[in-house]
Amino acid sequence: MASEVRQGDCLEVVRGLTAGSVDLVYVDPPFFTQRTHSLVTRDRTTKFEFSDEWKSRAEYLGFLHARLQEFRRVLKMTGSMFFHCDTNASHHIRCLLDELFGEAMFRSEIIWHYRRWSNSQRNPLPSHQTIFFYSKTDNYHYDQLFDAY
Repeated sequence: MASEVRQGDCLEVVRGLTAGSVDLVYVDPPFFTQRTHSLVTRDRTTKFEFSDEWKSRAEYLGFLHARLQEFRRVLKMTGSMFFHCDTNASHHIRCLLDELFGEAMFRSEIIWHYRRWSNSQRNPLPSHQTIFFYSKTDNYHYDQLFDAY
């Protein structure tokens, strides 16, 4: 089984793939934070930056919709998709996924919980992100991993 890494705008890359040729799609898009994010390496020699600013929620959801249509197209009939998001737009994303994959193709959601504390805010800080799990059909492949407690 061969795997390969392709770089570029995921929409352009996935359009070059054959329909029904992908087993698994993992999506970790911008989270609709309406901010520019930057990171400097520890040695301070390199800065990475990306913009997560959108004119509107509709523009953001249109960006996702175009890509999700293509992801669904390239998934095998036994394929699965995992979509990583946070509370900024998860409720809109779930509706979009239900529309494109069908409500019955929702399999589960994984809650990625982390701890945060702040004395400077009056309300709870966000403490989780969500990964939605959808399949293309009822005949999806999933290997359950078991581990000792």
